[in-house]
Amino acid sequence: MSDQNERNFKILPQPTWILDADYIVIDRNAQAEKFEMDYVVSMEYAVQVAKGTCCAFHTDKTACKNCPLENKWAASDGFPITFMSRDGISYEFFGKLLKREQNWLLEIRYIDKPLEAERKSMLTYLNEARESEQKRIARELHDGIAQSIYSLMLETRGLKWTPAEEHQQKLQAIDRHFADVLLEIKSLATELRPSILDDVGLLPAINQFVNQTMEMTGFIIHVIVEGEQNPLKSRGNVVIYRSIQEAISNALKYSGENEATISLNFGQKELRVMIADEGKGFIYDPYHLGFGLLNLRERAHSVGGKMEVETGIGKGTRIKMIVPYEEGKA
Repeated sequence: MSDQNERNFKILPQPTWILDADYIVIDRNAQAEKFEMDYVVSMEYAVQVAKGTCCAFHTDKTACKNCPLENKWAASDGFPITFMSRDGISYEFFGKLLKREQNWLLEIRYIDKPLEAERKSMLTYLNEARESEQKRIARELHDGIAQSIYSLMLETRGLKWTPAEEHQQKLQAIDRHFADVLLEIKSLATELRPSILDDVGLLPAINQFVNQTMEMTGFIIHVIVEGEQNPLKSRGNVVIYRSIQEAISNALKYSGENEATISLNFGQKELRVMIADEGKGFIYDPYHLGFGLLNLRERAHSVGGKMEVETGIGKGTRIKMIVPYEEGKA
């Protein structure tokens, strides 16, 4: 690049990067430096979007079908792209990738509005998840508990036709059946909200979950607790407990290892939780989170906390959550 072009590049009003033939950043202007301070920038992602090999808004091609944004940008000589701000909100921008001699010039133009697509997508997901959960509970109530109660009614009514000498045996069978129904109801109630969180607190609930998981699956889970224990608000306890359940479930399914660690560090103002495994890992794209990770992030945000992920192919996975003792004051 000539000296004149170099001077022009430095004073461009929009964030601009110079990339070499392999799309590696070799220079950036002051606006680009500021942009990288405000947003999480992945140059590989930007180039893929510019070349059309990666969608700016969706995680798969099915979601791209009939996209309302398709015609919006069709006549443009650039491309739409999203970047996540440091506070976890995705924003929409307009980009251009231009050939300059032996290098490439990447320009990003502000549109200055939060990306509605992700919020709508997450809202849709939450509504669908809530509806799915309600259907599952209704099904379990109907097919399980309701049928058991109906069976008990028939057994009880049948006593009138049972010989007197068999009454004791029948009553014992009915009593066992009642105990099974009660256990089923308690199990369903625990799924909705673990009573142990209210009864004895977060750590005993986590330990119980860990012991049950190891007993049922053989998956080894280490629990490390550091710092002086401070109580969280009720919502914070539920967020941590459910997030640990989901993260351990993911480790069981995808890590390829038989071991994970849960670390809880009680600080002065916040609880820091890390769920770690040394398994396969994955390519983490903060712009296109799967619904599992989106769910974890939304849970943390709901109590004024945050979620971070450290992973990579062959590098294991570390999911970190920070939840303040006083909601919204991390």
